[in-house]
Amino acid sequence: MTLALVDTHAHLDGSEYQNDLEAAMQRATEAGVRRMVSAGQDKATSLAALGLSTRFPQIAPAVGVHPHLAKDAGDMAWLGPMLDDPRVVAAGEMGLDYHYDFSPRDVQREIFATQLELAGARSLPVIIHCREAIEDVMTLLRAHRKPASPCVIHCFTESYDIAKKFIDECDVFLGIGGAVTFRKATDLQDAVTRLPLDRLVLETDCPYMAPVPYRGKRNEPAYMRLTCEAVAALRATTPDEVATATTANAEKLFPKLTLRTRE
Repeated sequence: MTLALVDTHAHLDGSEYQNDLEAAMQRATEAGVRRMVSAGQDKATSLAALGLSTRFPQIAPAVGVHPHLAKDAGDMAWLGPMLDDPRVVAAGEMGLDYHYDFSPRDVQREIFATQLELAGARSLPVIIHCREAIEDVMTLLRAHRKPASPCVIHCFTESYDIAKKFIDECDVFLGIGGAVTFRKATDLQDAVTRLPLDRLVLETDCPYMAPVPYRGKRNEPAYMRLTCEAVAALRATTPDEVATATTANAEKLFPKLTLRTRE
């Protein structure tokens, strides 16, 4: 059976794919991945995501500034006009990362808040990076996110209790990726088993976070099938049920993606 999947978070603009991107897109199609959201991390990568969406109709661009790069974001005068591009389905990747602190935390918070406001003014969904910054992310979402902007916490790897708090207090979707296949990811596996399926979307975060048995190697959209199968096994259901539900969730999360999938 061919699954119908949406990869809600990828980075397909980098050098990792410079030699075989067309082949990777073909492998994704063969694995049932209908659409991929390729997320920008600064101006250059956001422009690259837009370019990819022109070359490959299955790629949908998101544009924004990653917290690692917040210190170099400047006034982000470019971002508003880029968010107005009709091809853009979301703002992001944005958020906070207190693990690496590649940018000062106060700068990360400022750049995150600004992007939430820009997205809200356009009723665009937001893609959130959150690492060791749960309370601050929640605080900023409450203060600056507009109700018309759906939200996903991408690469979610935390516990059920944290997941429920995000869902109950911030009304988010959770992006589940290759980490769910890792042997020691027991908190995440418990969360995926117990959470409502209508709050989960699937992602690769490629070229990072490849699922077992490719862990440590370059990830690509085709491998999302393995994540789907792992989620199905945890929930004692079929991959087709998980694919159907998470694709529907992806279209709720990214309303413009729904229009593009039906073109």
